[in-house]
Amino acid sequence: METSHRELLISKVPNGAAKIAPAPSAGFARSESHISSSSAIIIEAEACRQRYKRLHPKDCADDEKDYKTLVHTLTQERLSAIFKTKIEEGACKTGLCGLKEEQARVYFNVYGKNEITPPKRENIWIKLLRQTFLGIFNILLWSCVIAEVALIVIFSGEGSGEETHHSGKEGPDYVTPIILSAVIVMAALLQWYSELKAEVQMEAMQKLQAASKVPTVRMDHGRRVDLELDPLNLVPGDIIFVQAGDRIPADVRILHCTDGTEVDNSALTGESMPEPRHNKTEPVTCPRPEARNLAFFGTTVLKGNATCVVHATGDATFLGKIAQGIKSSRVKSTLEIQIEHFVHIIAVVAICVGLLSLLANLLSPVKRGPAEILQNSAAALFAKVPEGLLPTVTISLMIASDQMASRNVIVRKIDAVETLGCVSVFCSDKTGTLTTGEMATQDLVVPSSASFSLEVHRRDRDSGLFKSQKLLEDIATCGVLNNGAEIFQVDGGEERWTGSPTEVAILRACAEVNGGSAATATLKQRPENFKTFEIPFNSENKWMLTIHGDQNVGYFAILKGAPERVMKYTTLQSDPSIVGKVEQQLQDLMGQGRRVLCIAKKDLDANDVPKGGKFEGTNATDCNFPMKDFKFVGLYGIEDPPKKGVAEAVLDAQKAGVKVVMVTGDHPDTARAIAGRINILGSAVETPANEAEQLQGAVEFSVITGVMLDTRIPKGDNFTDEEPEENVKWWRKAVQHTRVFARVSPIHKQVIVQAYQKYGYNGIGDIVAMTGDGVNDAPALKQAEVGVAMGQRGTEVAKDASDIVLHDDNFSSVVKGMEQGRLSSENLQKSIMYTLCSKVPQVAPTFGELFGVPQALTVAQVLLIDIGTDIWTAIAYALQPAESKLMERPPRHPRHEKMVNCKVLVYSYGYIGQLQMLFCWLMFFWATPGMWDLYLSGKSPNDYNPEDFVTDTMGMTVYYWTLVLGQIAAAVSTTTKLQSVLGFGTAPYCFPNNTLNLMFVGEVVMGLAAIYLNPIQQAFKTGWIPTRSVLLPVIAFIGITIADEVRKAFGRSLE
Repeated sequence: METSHRELLISKVPNGAAKIAPAPSAGFARSESHISSSSAIIIEAEACRQRYKRLHPKDCADDEKDYKTLVHTLTQERLSAIFKTKIEEGACKTGLCGLKEEQARVYFNVYGKNEITPPKRENIWIKLLRQTFLGIFNILLWSCVIAEVALIVIFSGEGSGEETHHSGKEGPDYVTPIILSAVIVMAALLQWYSELKAEVQMEAMQKLQAASKVPTVRMDHGRRVDLELDPLNLVPGDIIFVQAGDRIPADVRILHCTDGTEVDNSALTGESMPEPRHNKTEPVTCPRPEARNLAFFGTTVLKGNATCVVHATGDATFLGKIAQGIKSSRVKSTLEIQIEHFVHIIAVVAICVGLLSLLANLLSPVKRGPAEILQNSAAALFAKVPEGLLPTVTISLMIASDQMASRNVIVRKIDAVETLGCVSVFCSDKTGTLTTGEMATQDLVVPSSASFSLEVHRRDRDSGLFKSQKLLEDIATCGVLNNGAEIFQVDGGEERWTGSPTEVAILRACAEVNGGSAATATLKQRPENFKTFEIPFNSENKWMLTIHGDQNVGYFAILKGAPERVMKYTTLQSDPSIVGKVEQQLQDLMGQGRRVLCIAKKDLDANDVPKGGKFEGTNATDCNFPMKDFKFVGLYGIEDPPKKGVAEAVLDAQKAGVKVVMVTGDHPDTARAIAGRINILGSAVETPANEAEQLQGAVEFSVITGVMLDTRIPKGDNFTDEEPEENVKWWRKAVQHTRVFARVSPIHKQVIVQAYQKYGYNGIGDIVAMTGDGVNDAPALKQAEVGVAMGQRGTEVAKDASDIVLHDDNFSSVVKGMEQGRLSSENLQKSIMYTLCSKVPQVAPTFGELFGVPQALTVAQVLLIDIGTDIWTAIAYALQPAESKLMERPPRHPRHEKMVNCKVLVYSYGYIGQLQMLFCWLMFFWATPGMWDLYLSGKSPNDYNPEDFVTDTMGMTVYYWTLVLGQIAAAVSTTTKLQSVLGFGTAPYCFPNNTLNLMFVGEVVMGLAAIYLNPIQQAFKTGWIPTRSVLLPVIAFIGITIADEVRKAFGRSLE
């Protein structure tokens, strides 16, 4: 049968390969020798692929995206035949086992390295080019550069430099395109460097979490070879050995395991409870992820040890299949949306101003040639383009990113900082994100008197530990002795706790009561506590029994397990009232989301002990000693507790107008209990304002399960406008009221995020952040506007899908990051308001010529203001502290309230800009000696004499200097929106940003340098002005500052 199958496989090989291959009658002899010829390898590879297909359903395609395998339904003999691996009975610890080395080499050639193909990373140099030349704002700026260069090329020959100097005309503008190009390139380099640094941090984190070697057995030339293989070199068919604490290196089928073996599948399922494992064949109807004879790549062995055969590696694993499904493109960031909207506004304004300038030049009494008219029109257009915005945005976000890094928040995508500030809904996984991800005993319940009242002892609030008490000695001693967990001392004296999370949680609590791990070890080593017999925990018994002592000191038994199973073996069964008290306490604990275990003890009489002290049995019916009359010792209340600071962080988020929603695969009761304790449910901040809201569904929708979601999933990849009306109404209520989604699958998590994005925020759609650490969170992380992965517990799949990684896995950090993001967004808006203020006085001189006003500002001077001074001040806004009440108001929704909206435009163009223009013209005529006379003379610049040129240069310098002081006033005014800077009628905001204060000094120094230093005078066509002309423009600074203080006082009075 096997030979005929072999022949069939060879017949499927391409003709060229078949002709070179040895005769089919050779059977498997060829595979048992060293495979050397390329044709033999081709044949063996094809045979390998065909055999591997037997592990999958018949309808499974080669490129199947879903995880489909039949390996859990196959016997060990069948697995051995398919993989051509030798499987010995038992644990394969001795004898010839595993793949032959030559067979393993063929498999490695067929299946490749055991690694999940990482998301395709963009070449760093292509990324730099894209960030330099693409993006709508970059394109706008490069268009300006190209236009400037075109003007230089087309009109450069229209007059010599001497003619230009004497006629008063401006020569070719070489400065503008050079500086503007440098600004674009530098901004792109900064963004590129920042994101590259984040990738380096991620790679460093991955190296710290490198997987350890895997014990593997193979055969080579008829002898057993025990190896320690790098997980990358594992292939299907390899037999490996894993034990408690090990991470599963590939998808494996369990061949043998100790009783009570448990694994932690929370990285895949989101459920914190350990899952038992066995080696029995599962029925075909058993869902693959729930098969208990399988263990999956990336999960962890918590208890026991196992011998396994690898059946899938790399992309073919369960984790790999999920990773393949999240390689879709990311949604556009809110900053990209804002910048795109802003560029559209600026483009329209700039083109309109350019056309009006063209008309003004044509109608101007000053006669100009085509070249000069186009240059002036272009100058007016360029004056409306905020050249410094690009580096301002980039550097501001870089600074915010660095500040977040100091809080253990790694920003992988720089514009995610701004988006985080706009988040209106936080969807968070429970296990490992809101909770510690480790089981801990929270309650010790013990009987306290003859009347049998129950006392509940909890951890001390200050120390977080259980106090040592006489009443707790019995439950603590029994918890140590009847326990499968172990404490090991590792290098540096650090303790390592291994075993089932439940067992470790009990052992930790009991060790605290007993006085520490050393005292606990001493307790276990006493002769009277020596363990002589054990029935390990299993899913059928749901209890664990240990017997301690010897024939000299006597024996005692300890029984621990599910309360309903343990209680029936105790003496309490004879008293229904006492049973009722215990059951009431059980309900109270379970209502708090606790997992409860009961423990009981029995001193064995001589008649109870079998002959020779040889205890036997696997359950209550076949053991050779009586399983009755145990004394009730107490109850353990165990849970995965909330992380420290999470409850406060949730309240902070809610006060800031952000919904925090728990999305978990855990049981609804557990999720509800944890959510209540960390303020997600029942928070006073989010209590409905009236009973009507409660009646409309707040209670009904507060907790939703995966079963309820199954009928509400959209038919396509996302929600559309064609969804059934019933579903739309249901989702609108869900996104308004629901705070806990429990028992959800990975696809549910993604749908929940999509629902908030579609139906949230009164139909506009919420801006969603999704936090998580497991593979099951990855699709939702990718879908959300901001994906936040955990750095320590997080899987690589989750990190690759995220925008932000929390190095310390602390939910509180991401809430602090939200505050930083909101501050960054607010400061960016203030920076834009400040930058736009100067655009009105910059373009005004172009239209002044219509009224015979001498030239007041050149293109070079505009650039000196934008690049020489404004850009550095604008960047300094990134370090601006928060205004009062920043985290006490709702987030700015980018679709509802644009970063550059009508309020910003009115403030910058219609208010501060107008004041600046007014003061600039006032000083132009009042503070410039001879300017009023020159204006009244009605001379054309074509008719100016040398003295007139000097006067005009002085006028331009005064106009420039006044605008510099006006921009300093604008900077002072825009540091707050309503809070008084000087303390008029409220607490003063003052000048807390020393960097911004330094920029003010820099602006003044740069302005004075342009007035008095000859090289700068020559480059930017400025000139010397008298002291009076330097001091008078200070009036502009004072006037604008006081005017805005009055506006803020009026605004506060309206609140």
